Amino acid sequence: MGKTKEQRIRKLKKSRIWPSVLGLFLILILFSIILVAVLSASAVDIVQKKLVDSIVQTENVAELFADYDAKSKDKIEQTVLSHIDILDEVEAVSVIDADKNPVWSSNNVYPETDESIDTEFLIGDREKKISIILSDDEDQVFIINDDEVVVNKDLFVDIESIREIDGVNDIINIIGKTDLDITTPFTHMTLWFVVPVNDMEVMVLNKVPFFRRDFIMMITSLVLFAIMIAIFVIYYLISIIGMVMRVRRTTKIIYTDMVTGGDNWLSFIKKGTGLLKKNRRGQLNYAVLHLEMRKYRSFCTCFGVNKGQELIEKFHNTLKKEIQRKEVMAHQENSAFGLLLTYTDKADLEARIHKIENMLNTALPGMKMYFSTGIYLVQAGEYDVEQLYNNAMIACEMSDNESESSIAYFDVEMNKQKMWERKVEDDMDRALANREFQVYLQPKISTSEEVLGGAEALVRWIHPTEGFIPPNRFIPIFEKNGFILKLDDYMLEEIARVQSEWLAEGRQLVPISVNVSRAHFTREDLAEHICAIVDKYQVPHNVIELELTESAFFDDKNVLLNTVQKLREAGFQVSMDDFGAGYSSLNSLKELRIDVLKIDADFFRGADAEERGLLIVSEVIGLAKKLNMKIVAEGIESKEQVEFLTEQECDLIQGYFYAKPMPVAEFAQKYAV
Repeated sequence: MGKTKEQRIRKLKKSRIWPSVLGLFLILILFSIILVAVLSASAVDIVQKKLVDSIVQTENVAELFADYDAKSKDKIEQTVLSHIDILDEVEAVSVIDADKNPVWSSNNVYPETDESIDTEFLIGDREKKISIILSDDEDQVFIINDDEVVVNKDLFVDIESIREIDGVNDIINIIGKTDLDITTPFTHMTLWFVVPVNDMEVMVLNKVPFFRRDFIMMITSLVLFAIMIAIFVIYYLISIIGMVMRVRRTTKIIYTDMVTGGDNWLSFIKKGTGLLKKNRRGQLNYAVLHLEMRKYRSFCTCFGVNKGQELIEKFHNTLKKEIQRKEVMAHQENSAFGLLLTYTDKADLEARIHKIENMLNTALPGMKMYFSTGIYLVQAGEYDVEQLYNNAMIACEMSDNESESSIAYFDVEMNKQKMWERKVEDDMDRALANREFQVYLQPKISTSEEVLGGAEALVRWIHPTEGFIPPNRFIPIFEKNGFILKLDDYMLEEIARVQSEWLAEGRQLVPISVNVSRAHFTREDLAEHICAIVDKYQVPHNVIELELTESAFFDDKNVLLNTVQKLREAGFQVSMDDFGAGYSSLNSLKELRIDVLKIDADFFRGADAEERGLLIVSEVIGLAKKLNMKIVAEGIESKEQVEFLTEQECDLIQGYFYAKPMPVAEFAQKYAV
């Protein structure tokens, strides 16, 4: 997988939840800080108000002693007794003189003067029980406390008076069942307040109570604030959950094949890599398979693309049933599937593949389908599923696809061949521009006079680093990738140029044959194209012979017949190369009018060459004579073969017996005419 593609997929899959969670955490911290600050400020405010009230009360008590001095103890007691109602509001009062000597105390307690304020916190007991607080239609507040009812905190009525209010009876029945008490303090502070008066210090002990009603606003605010935070957190959590679900849906789409609805290729790579990494010690034998239906495009042409996709979906469902635990499968493209299977040995693996192919063949009853399978046997420590699958594809491409079930294993030589093909394709355009492709000529000798009767143009590649490259190492590659079209034009132009130079030198020209690949016959203007190349050098058409292979007859037959007719009318000689190598040679010979017939070299090789091969050659020569065709026998290597062909009145002989292919300059020097 490409790095850019992988990065994009990671971005789509990547969960962005952590920023939201972090944001929620920070917001909660911020809310907590604000809440603590608000609560602290409210509590401080409540305490301050209570202390202010206590200070005012303390000052009122201290004013009682403003007109007295420390020596007037009797007057102090008289004054205290006359203002006993004020003193009842405090816990205790003590007076000391300037020398810290006791003067008077209401309870004979004198605190240490070096600790001017002593604070004590106590938890009060709840002795009374308040049952409920309610409101009537006039918004009056009723506090039911034991056996009395307080109305608007000012009016006291007995318990029966409230029964006349609608809806109160049921409430009265539950008096005493709750612990709520807002008239009894839940805690208090005991503080000594010291006030200087004349030469004395008046010390007042106050008990500052705190009631629940003092904190009702704060508690209400706290509850409302907590509700707001809860709503916000719930909303935020819902958003995060939604984000998680969206990420999961996106991930599912990323790993779903649009044709089969199952796992796609990305999922295969991910799961396959995970399985191989878990199997790093080689506990299981794994094999990567490339399985494809042959001629799938033809099926789609006949039955439609939709039917083709339905067939692929059936294949997927069938394969999915066959996949076991610790195995994985996915649709790759077109009719190809990738499989990562476990196996015990090759026999077991091949038996399972045949079983799978038989199961796939049941997808369309009455129709026989053929499959090819490339296999790569995974070695311990190999995790790159894409590379391993590519090896399986190479094995499939280089296998024999003629049999019903083709199974091929990847080996190192296949990889070398693929690397060579890659190099050839990388260098071919440069080689053509630099004229690295050189023309070699192999003479054709007349059997009647043993003189030069023609030649065949053959291409050789002189590579700057690889050196001499024989045709069988690059021609099949060019035929596969289409570069053969450019090479054929190059060779035709080179022969036309050579013939033009020889004509200018006054040489007697002989026909030189040039191969025309079957790929050319897809264009209807091929005859005009060839004429344009040759006419550029003003060479007579009859000294150019165009060789085509019998396999061209199996493409567009009408285009082939029309093109050959146009070329012959233009004066070119047309020959059929490798006659007898095909499966319907006589049929093509019947419909295709040609000038020269080249007998395939295989007739002169093998154990049956002496009898059956030579008999067939003899009959073919006789047939060609009757059809007014010239006969060329190629691949001749022995004197006996030459004598036989001479006896059979074969026109021309081409082969190593006379000469190997040679460069144009060497040919011109050896066969100077």
